[in-house]
Amino acid sequence: MTNKTVITSDSPEQLLARAAADFATLHAATLEAKGHMRVVLTGGTLGIAFIKAMEDLQLDLSGVSFMFGDERFVGLSDPDRNEFQGLSQLDNESALRLRRYPSVEQPIETARAQLDQELTEIFGDNPGSKEVFDLVILGVGPDGHVASLFPGHDQPGLWVVAETKSPKPPSNRLSLSCRALNSAGNVWFLVSGSPKAPVVRQALSEENCNLPLARVSGGSETRWYLDKELSDAL
Repeated sequence: MTNKTVITSDSPEQLLARAAADFATLHAATLEAKGHMRVVLTGGTLGIAFIKAMEDLQLDLSGVSFMFGDERFVGLSDPDRNEFQGLSQLDNESALRLRRYPSVEQPIETARAQLDQELTEIFGDNPGSKEVFDLVILGVGPDGHVASLFPGHDQPGLWVVAETKSPKPPSNRLSLSCRALNSAGNVWFLVSGSPKAPVVRQALSEENCNLPLARVSGGSETRWYLDKELSDAL
């Protein structure tokens, strides 16, 4: 059974500092064991801030390959893109070896199939059957969504799904599937704010919770990094 850990910090800033420090530890251990590391990043306020906190550690990230768990289906230079927001935080964008999502130069289903095929050729056609990612980092929406996997929106796809009716703008998005996110040794949720307490409470209790946030876990460990406001509301 996956080991589940809840880590509470006094503020979102302290939450990020703790998660970044833990990343440094995992980074060192993974590179020593494997020689490389695969990490899935998340957007959102905490997710983008984590990228900057990670850079501030001045780690050698040359052995790490990154991709986002989801991406807004907009132009490559559109400020709505997670990739654009994340890279704009960095002093050295080239330090992040990032697998890019396709953009709007093609239909969304064509783009989904392209990335899906790319990941299938690299990782195989059975997501979730083996550990592919060393770390998946996820934010959480007040509705319980993670990446661009929304409650009640079960989209077809192997590694990648296309969301064309997102409850949050922009409506068109590409996302790693639930099975893909479950191909991780470690899953870290970065969550702050009391409005998210109801869905986090459901996920932590594991009682008949089928929200997307409760359907993702790490093969070795699942960590919940919470700020005090959220923790006190649980």
